[in-house]
Amino acid sequence: MKPSQIAIAVLAILAVVAVAVLSGGVGGGDDGSGSGSPSGSKAPEGSVRVSFAYSPEKERLLKPLIARFNDAGREVDGKKVFVAGQVAASGEAQARIARGSLEPVAWSPASSLWGRLLNFEADRPLAPDDNPSIVRTPLVIAMWKPFARALGYPKKKIGFKQLTRLAVSNQGFASVGKPEFGRFKLVHTNPDFSTSGLSAVVAEYYAATGKKEGLTESDVTESAARRQVRNIERSIVHYGDTTLFIANEMRRNGPGYASAVAMEEATLLDFNRRRGGQPPLVALYPPEGTFYSDNPFIVLDAPYNSRAEKAGAREFQKFLTEEIDAQEAGREGFRPAKLEEKPAGRVSAANGADPAQPARVLGLPEPRVLDRIRRTWREDRKPANVMLVVDTSGSMNDENRLARAKDGLRTFLREVSPNDRIGLTIFSDRIQPLARIGQRRRELPSLVGRLIADGGTAVYDAAARGVEDVRRLKDRDRINAVVLLTDGEDTDSSLDADEVVRRVAAQGDSEDQVRVFTIAYSAEAGGAADALRRIARASGGQDYTGDTDDIETVYRSISSFF
Repeated sequence: MKPSQIAIAVLAILAVVAVAVLSGGVGGGDDGSGSGSPSGSKAPEGSVRVSFAYSPEKERLLKPLIARFNDAGREVDGKKVFVAGQVAASGEAQARIARGSLEPVAWSPASSLWGRLLNFEADRPLAPDDNPSIVRTPLVIAMWKPFARALGYPKKKIGFKQLTRLAVSNQGFASVGKPEFGRFKLVHTNPDFSTSGLSAVVAEYYAATGKKEGLTESDVTESAARRQVRNIERSIVHYGDTTLFIANEMRRNGPGYASAVAMEEATLLDFNRRRGGQPPLVALYPPEGTFYSDNPFIVLDAPYNSRAEKAGAREFQKFLTEEIDAQEAGREGFRPAKLEEKPAGRVSAANGADPAQPARVLGLPEPRVLDRIRRTWREDRKPANVMLVVDTSGSMNDENRLARAKDGLRTFLREVSPNDRIGLTIFSDRIQPLARIGQRRRELPSLVGRLIADGGTAVYDAAARGVEDVRRLKDRDRINAVVLLTDGEDTDSSLDADEVVRRVAAQGDSEDQVRVFTIAYSAEAGGAADALRRIARASGGQDYTGDTDDIETVYRSISSFF
């Protein structure tokens, strides 16, 4: 490494350390998505340590309560109980628990749907059938208030029937006499990762069949219902791992980003509290029915959990029941655990909610049906065009970076749909397209396996080239994206970061918009992290940081957008 590069690397390491200290970990920007590091993970000597994974939308509610519990000195069998909390997106946590890479004593996903899926996929009863709720919040359709009024809100009940008609119409809001609102753009999260996304797709099937409960596998595969759900899904702007990311995009880009979003009521209330200059959102409760995210407290019946740890978890659950009343829950936009208790705090009409709704609550499908819904969704969802742009400069030889990046790329290729069209471009000081989008898909794993590292780094030219190659398709019927990984600062581009930001921002919210997802890979990429963040956000994408230990998780998280 040249002396100048050594100096840059030292500065990059210092920058990454500073960012890590300020942000509290590695992950997808500031949206709180994915799995975070355990908080307060060092238990006092001799205490019973209870590892507790919980979904990210509850962090502001639970983090101070965990600290309060640990300070209270509650005991089991004469030993103090210490809870180590860890934020983990519901679907990601479920998948990791099932395959044994996450081993919490207690787990609180956003919905009991995930406990059912865990038992089904693990093929053993890790989660009890019935679990107490911490808090509740219903799934709603969040819509900008002016848009909702154009559809007849608040007098008219707006549900999946109207949304389907708008979503598949070429006229968009012109079909209801409001052409100035443009096309209708629906967003929800990926049902493999997120409760709101899974609940939304299940609710779409209930609406298509007219049922309130008892959904069957044949209902999911039945042509008319499946076609109606497919029509909605093909209208989706893009997916994502959590609604927190989507809410941040709505704050940044306003009504041009999305017309309506399936999200929990608590997320909507949080958006309205911190919406900046954007219009308020209102909660629409589909008359066909919706779900409560019941936020269960699950003590896992797993062989790695001792009797004392499970007793400690139940002591913590008892503490939460004592501490979280309607007012405590309502401060963070949640409803109390018991349905008969009246909502309080921010759950009010003034803040965009209706405490008297939902009038119709849907029954949870059987695990086999949930699994069928997810598998069918993967076949029917909106497909994507994705260009993978990978740094193969000489520094990728350091710390086994290229080998681990190859593992991440293989993970990405396994996660995306067979209907997605994937391309591969590598770069060092020159750019080499290896596979055009839609060609050589079957060869991609072997192409990835043969990559070698050598040369400099032309990351800005590579980013611009990747976006240009996808834009050239002019494809309005797919999600269009570039996924860019680099482990260092630019040394060889003809373009600078400002020019790339200008080019991606010039797309606006066009129907064939190419979103860029960037990965600052390793400490040496710290100096480029700000430029990568600017490029990603100007395009409507997301920036990530990662290293050789977690790059597979990063690629898996990015795959949730497609």
